[in-house]
Amino acid sequence: MPTASQHYTPKSSWFLRLPQELLDEILSDLEHRDLVCLALASRACSALVIPRHTEYRVIRTRHLLPAMWAHLARRADLTRNIREVHICERPNKTASDRIPKTLLDRVVDDKVANVVEGRRVRNICTALGHMRRLHTFTWSWEIRPPCVPTIEPGHENAILEVLSRKKALRHLGLAGLFGMHAPSVAYDPDSSLYPLWRFSNLTSISLRGDTWVKPGNALHLKRLLSRSIGLEYMEVPMELSALAECKFPHLKKLNLFLQSGGIRSIDPCIVRFLNDHPTIEDLSWLPLGPVFILPGTLPALKRLRTNIQVVGMLESQSIESLDIYQLDPAILVELKNLHCGSVRNVKLHAFGDLPLMYQLAESFCNLTWLSMPSRYGHFSLVRSLCLRLRIWDDWLDLLPRFKKLEVFRGQGLWAAVTLDMQRMHGVIMQLVQMCPNLRQLDHCAHNQARDDWNRITIIREGPQGVNVRYRVRCWFRRWTIH
Repeated sequence: MPTASQHYTPKSSWFLRLPQELLDEILSDLEHRDLVCLALASRACSALVIPRHTEYRVIRTRHLLPAMWAHLARRADLTRNIREVHICERPNKTASDRIPKTLLDRVVDDKVANVVEGRRVRNICTALGHMRRLHTFTWSWEIRPPCVPTIEPGHENAILEVLSRKKALRHLGLAGLFGMHAPSVAYDPDSSLYPLWRFSNLTSISLRGDTWVKPGNALHLKRLLSRSIGLEYMEVPMELSALAECKFPHLKKLNLFLQSGGIRSIDPCIVRFLNDHPTIEDLSWLPLGPVFILPGTLPALKRLRTNIQVVGMLESQSIESLDIYQLDPAILVELKNLHCGSVRNVKLHAFGDLPLMYQLAESFCNLTWLSMPSRYGHFSLVRSLCLRLRIWDDWLDLLPRFKKLEVFRGQGLWAAVTLDMQRMHGVIMQLVQMCPNLRQLDHCAHNQARDDWNRITIIREGPQGVNVRYRVRCWFRRWTIH
């Protein structure tokens, strides 16, 4: 049987002369980026890759799509190549939907457009069973008012049961009212009745929801986490009482958040957990009260989101990124325990006077990413009242002092030019000339759907980047947990 490649190139290379089945097997091992490179090589390669492989690596959907799940359940030859599945609530537009469309059989699959929910869930389970290389699964159902993610608890159990048997699964994320029907340890002493408790060998896990902070589930969660000793990324509630008893020798990223409320007694447990995990490189944690951290804790820390008290006690010399609640330039400059030359990213929550900003630019000379608040005090308000037409000169004097600045976040720049589009264009072109490394700015327009500011991307072309232009686009966060 002639292959698609032979139809286009009769004198094709030895690779393209292989049987279609063998070509599919080889291409199944390629990730999306490599597939795109191969598709650009020739028309024959493009016919092999698009859409048979390019549409079957990542699935992200905010809709029920019974026809798509029926297609995936029916076409195991295509579904087996899917690596990631992301199911989200409909308002969640933080990333674009990615679903297969080209190869759907409109005659067969559209017949199930209005099937009952039970059949759709069975198709989901069948499709997940086909995904031999599935390594990432996230399911977000954080809607208002809150409700469970499936009509019946058995549907949720069926999907998680299939996932629990996926040997390649490494990244799991659940956000919402999952596991509300899971029996407590008093009625399930072996942690066997709810499929999630049987997951193992994960390298990253994200759990958001009220179920994970119930005292009756503490032992279940401890057993779940203990089965994944190789965890590198963990996002769990601060109220998780079993956390202090767990050990993860490879943990690199930890995100602790307050799910429903807690008392200050949970802080010492978290401090003890941090002391036991010197491998952590990325930490997000706001303690509920005063804490004491031993010198030498978290020696490998690179990225930190916390309060001023915590950062003031850490002695890490390798911190590269700081997002400190209520941080202003005066506090940052006075932090003697930081190695200024290693800091690359800083998010300021308060502005401060110009001399302090100048000192900040001088001390943290290697900053490449800077975020500043949209509202500030003396620097903007007083001067904007008396010199409204010249206020942006202060910005043009300040930002070039950060000689390695690549990304600037914040709306203060546009407030200074009173959101005048013509002045904005002039400021952008001046900044491009004065900040040779600048490549991205926040735009003044806010994308309500994605809940983020649009971005101005600066494009430098030609020898030494002499030709400069910029474009405005919607920027979105990648929905991932690893």
